Amino acid sequence: MKNKNQRSSRRNDLAAFALVGQVGLMISLGTVLGIVVGLFIDSKLGSSPVATLIGLLLGLAVGIYGVYRLVSNLE
Repeated sequence: MKNKNQRSSRRNDLAAFALVGQVGLMISLGTVLGIVVGLFIDSKLGSSPVATLIGLLLGLAVGIYGVYRLVSNLE
């Protein structure tokens, strides 16, 4: 009985770590992708930090929305 509870506890711990990893990956990937796209647009248009800041904000928004969808599907 004790062995079965330990396996269940370990599985729950790993699921929690996986969720934290997914949340971090979503936010960081959205942010980095937004910055890269913003820098590319800035280099083509010559508009120094404008598109980079807009890309950063859009990337953060997309990452946070992805985390919201992930967490809302857990319940």
